[in-house]
Amino acid sequence: MISNILADNSSIQSALPILMDAVLKGAVLVVVAAAAVYLLRRRSASSRHAVWTAAVIGHLAIPALVLVLPAWRMPVLPPAPWATTAPSVVNSGAPVVAAIQTPAPEAAKNASGSAPSTPGAKSELKNPAGSSPSTPGPSTAVPSTSAAPRTRPGIISILAAIWLVGAVLVLVRLAIGTWRVGQLAREGARVEDGMWLSLAQRLANRLGVTRPLILLRGDRLAVPVTWGIVYPAVLLPEDSDSWTEERKRFVLVHEMAHVKRFDALTQLLAQLALAVFWFDPLVWIAAHQMRVEREHACDDYVLRDGTAPSLYAGELLEMVRSIGTPTHDRAAPAFAALAMARRSEFEGRMLAILDPRLDRQTMKKRGTLMTAVIVALLTLPLAALRPFQQPTDETQKLSAQSEALPASFKVSISDASAAPAAPAPKPPVVAQAGTTLSQAARWSCEAYPPGTTRQGTSTHIDSHNSGTSQILNLLISTEGRCTEAAIVGKAVYSDDETHIAQLPPGGFARFRERTSFFDRAVSVTPVGDGSLSYTATSDGRTVPFDAPMVAWLGRLLPQVLREAAINVPERVARYRAQGGVPAVLQQISQIQSSSAKRAHYEELIKNGPMLSEPDAERIAQQAAGDLKSSGDLSAVLQMLPIKSVQNPRTRAAIAEALSRIASSGDKSTTLQVMAPNADPAMLLVLAKAAEDIQSSGDKANFLMTTASEYLANSNESLKTAYFRTASTLQSSGDMANVLISAVPYGHANPGIALLVVETSKGLASSGDASNVLISLASERVLSPNTTRATLAAIARTLTMASSGDRANVLISFSSRDLLSTPEVRDAFTKAALALPSEGDQANVLASAARARRE
Repeated sequence: MISNILADNSSIQSALPILMDAVLKGAVLVVVAAAAVYLLRRRSASSRHAVWTAAVIGHLAIPALVLVLPAWRMPVLPPAPWATTAPSVVNSGAPVVAAIQTPAPEAAKNASGSAPSTPGAKSELKNPAGSSPSTPGPSTAVPSTSAAPRTRPGIISILAAIWLVGAVLVLVRLAIGTWRVGQLAREGARVEDGMWLSLAQRLANRLGVTRPLILLRGDRLAVPVTWGIVYPAVLLPEDSDSWTEERKRFVLVHEMAHVKRFDALTQLLAQLALAVFWFDPLVWIAAHQMRVEREHACDDYVLRDGTAPSLYAGELLEMVRSIGTPTHDRAAPAFAALAMARRSEFEGRMLAILDPRLDRQTMKKRGTLMTAVIVALLTLPLAALRPFQQPTDETQKLSAQSEALPASFKVSISDASAAPAAPAPKPPVVAQAGTTLSQAARWSCEAYPPGTTRQGTSTHIDSHNSGTSQILNLLISTEGRCTEAAIVGKAVYSDDETHIAQLPPGGFARFRERTSFFDRAVSVTPVGDGSLSYTATSDGRTVPFDAPMVAWLGRLLPQVLREAAINVPERVARYRAQGGVPAVLQQISQIQSSSAKRAHYEELIKNGPMLSEPDAERIAQQAAGDLKSSGDLSAVLQMLPIKSVQNPRTRAAIAEALSRIASSGDKSTTLQVMAPNADPAMLLVLAKAAEDIQSSGDKANFLMTTASEYLANSNESLKTAYFRTASTLQSSGDMANVLISAVPYGHANPGIALLVVETSKGLASSGDASNVLISLASERVLSPNTTRATLAAIARTLTMASSGDRANVLISFSSRDLLSTPEVRDAFTKAALALPSEGDQANVLASAARARRE
């Protein structure tokens, strides 16, 4: 049974040479990565982690790239041994039948006793009764018997089976580890403590972590663990509530750094690489270095956040010492989750944390992109390279010789038991020059015979343009009129687009127009001398291609080219030279297709002279009525130069166009693109338009992205418009995120703190309101000098439903030395005594007493 499995795993055997090839090429990647890391030894850990990650992912991608990339043959090495090893032979009972194309009728007759077949015909010959398998003729198909030879498991078969077993073991190891982490998460309790949640929210906003993060508390867990890619979770030890505020902060910063950097995803890819290349020590080394640099990079986040290196190192040492104790005897597998500390890696991390010379900056997007480009430029040629000479065994020699024979002499091997081949499908309609057109993909005016009443407009365009060849199918149906066009080949048109100047050999074009009064068509084909042949029909009868038909085609062809967005740059430049922007807009107004309109608008805006303000106004007004697609209208408005939208009439036209964008995502994107460098008047227009965005998420994205444009100056109108738009957010969470993102601007403008408090009255969730008010205190925007805003924030707590959330806010205020005036202390005391929970009252008053003593 084992021998049968080893002998029949042909797909695995065929993959083994690819894996061996990938191992050698991947070794180049790992060596280059090691050299790059050495050169980057004084740079940040995130840079070194990016290099190791790119090497591992590139290594993993090489087998797939080998299959899809064209071969780049450079045979500088002798034939690979794994490509030339032949299997040994044993007995088999599987029959093999040869299907032979024989040029001589006698061959088939000798083999089967049947009548002669037609010369050149392909025949499948089975072993006739009574024939001798030991004396086959030149055209006889010889089936094997039970004593015939079959393939025995050779070295390639055995190696393939060993590789498969190893890969399965690594994957099972990963699956078990993932199950263990999932078990820890299922057994853990969700953290609902307000202090933890508010701290996590503040840190997430500060670090730019946008994915939802779940905090769990694990039973007898030694160190914090992060797990999950799309919905990450942080598992905290059971005694985490007893930690100091400083430890809570840097633990969450470290774990959120894993989430922000997508370390769970890169860890999974590294484990998959280990499963595929488990026998390659270089992959294990690279994966280990990935893990080491990953932890160093997250440590850098903590140190850059303000934690003292000595304090951080001491706290980590205490965590490591607790691993394995009776109260902390559970740990997540290193290959399935991201644990904050492990004994095997602690010494190197300690030295890195305490080294003041190290660069602790994060890797910017530009650096990440450059790393990816460099690795791609190295991986793609490596994958395509074929450095080994092709083996020249007897089988390949025979194959090469058979290629030189006539087709009637070639022999193919097939399974005798296979079902007969299905009949060949009916060939599709084939145009000249070998161009294939799908009959079903074509539209036709035959669907609209004379007398058909058609309501509305319908446009169908199917265009394929590869640069050297072109296929176009077009159908435009309006009330009482149908226009059809088909063009095959890269056609050249006259400057005024009224006729075709040239068609490539084998190309053709056909145009048809059917109305209630006539049905005309013209077909155009090239002639050998380069001229064109025209065939015209009218109402189904062939007619001369005379002056009236020429005039008719001269009117129809420009419409077809406009609708198909062909020659757009030349057309826009020609009409703009003739009559300026109004002439181009007049042409655009005649186009039915929204995508073709967009192409003409974009060409008008992008190229040519700078648009004047009246021209920009005309474009905005016409695009608002012309473009029914939100995406097309959004793209056109985004391209308008900001210098051309300075006067009130242009801004009014922009506002009207923005109101026509139905998609929340398209409108939000458009506003975000137009806001930078816009003048205050334009920013007010954009804020007003944002109020109508239906999606709270899209509206919040706009507000958070453009906060600096509205809040970084002293313009009161901009700030008022910003917070008025924020107050229209339907989602409490989105509104809270917007307000928290606005808090830092309160340092330069104290009035923002009061606006944040006033706007927070629209928050339905006490937890969200608590996070906003706490952020005002933690960011030091509320201070002893902002008495009015502090009083408003204290008064805001009285309208919050949750006693715990109200208490958290008041405790935060007392710990930030905000109770500096009698007026504030009186309001604080009243708010504390108004808490529904006596326990919360005691905690708040105790925190105030501690603050006064300190």
